[in-house]
Amino acid sequence: MSTENNAPTGGLLDDSDTARLAAVRDLYDRIDPMPSGLVDQICFALTMDDAEAELAELVDAELAGVRSTIDAEMEQARTVIFESSSVTIMVSVTPLDADRVRVDGWLSPEGVYRVELRTPNEQLRESSDDTGRFVITDVPSEVFRLVIRLPESLASKDNPPVVLTPSISWN
Repeated sequence: MSTENNAPTGGLLDDSDTARLAAVRDLYDRIDPMPSGLVDQICFALTMDDAEAELAELVDAELAGVRSTIDAEMEQARTVIFESSSVTIMVSVTPLDADRVRVDGWLSPEGVYRVELRTPNEQLRESSDDTGRFVITDVPSEVFRLVIRLPESLASKDNPPVVLTPSISWN
């Protein structure tokens, strides 16, 4: 690949270049390995099913202690608020056990919305009541995002009929 004075020749990689690049890759695999599930999470985030959707923006997130119904220990619930031009979404995630959570949500303005909770492996569907409240129980403890389908009364040229939240993770 190089001439005697070590200047590049502009040709293809030779075996010694390939060996050096492999050594660099192995080094980074040892000192900074790719997190497990990263490829699946990237594919999940890039899903283009709702290309015309509006992306809600995270505006607030907090942890709060809540009393478990199973025992007297304190559990952690996470409350997250998202806003878009057409809807405000407040979500509270409460652990049920090590593998499952409960998701409580409130949508404003009030109305009946179709709500879809997407994980990399599942899609769970629910509708809000007429006040905008919804509950999705027994959700796997993994990253998820919400897809909110607006009532016809709120969808317009300026308000796309679908709003997506960024991915939510509590682990």
